[in-house]
Amino acid sequence: MSKISIVMPIAYDYRYSYRSLQSVYEIADEVVLGIDRDRISWSGKPYSLDIDAFRMRINEIDTRGIVRILEGDFHALARPMENEITERNFLANQCAPGNWIVQIDSDEQAINVRDFKAWLATADRSRDVQAKWITVFKTFGEKYLVVEEPDGKVSVATTAPGPFIDGRATGCPKVASNLILLHHSWGRTRDELVQKLTNWGHSQDFEAQDFLRLWDSVTLENFHFARDFHPLYGPLWRSLRLVKVPPPGLNVGLPEAPAGA
Repeated sequence: MSKISIVMPIAYDYRYSYRSLQSVYEIADEVVLGIDRDRISWSGKPYSLDIDAFRMRINEIDTRGIVRILEGDFHALARPMENEITERNFLANQCAPGNWIVQIDSDEQAINVRDFKAWLATADRSRDVQAKWITVFKTFGEKYLVVEEPDGKVSVATTAPGPFIDGRATGCPKVASNLILLHHSWGRTRDELVQKLTNWGHSQDFEAQDFLRLWDSVTLENFHFARDFHPLYGPLWRSLRLVKVPPPGLNVGLPEAPAGA
């Protein structure tokens, strides 16, 4: 059976990585985490990270001793996406030859990793493997507003150690898998969202303040009016849907909240 290398870049939103790592740890044969050695994001913004405290938290999760934390210069190039690709290629090339390289970002939570592992065992190794992306736009306690995105997929896995050419995509033909990722992209506190908007790989590609004003304006009462509002490609996000996520776990089905909830 093919072995699995989990790769995860770590930066300003490192606190999300603990939950992310826990969600995929059981299927991993090795885990490679990457941190900029100067604590500078892809967008050239400094951030704080207590490496000793971070290692302690990771060690609590890493009961099998399979996690490596690697540091490097991932901010030297002019554009954020160029730095992102540099880091992803560097980390992928540290993985064991022949493994599936599964890149999970720190703000993503895998829902069905056992099913995904079984799927990978017979998957076409010449293709980029995609996951279903469920994007969390805003949270209100246990109520989540998630994006209605008919073609919400993201490349996550390959057997080629690079080169990545656009985020996690290598340019190979793509195939959709059964993996479901809950993407806490925008479902953060306001301060965390501001931090993301200024450090994101696409931070130079759209008007961050306009998007923040939209995010601020969305409530449980008016979310129905949001239409075609993706920050880069509007029609990708058709609308928002209200779901309830009962603590402490997450349901694959993400049942809809009752009307008027």
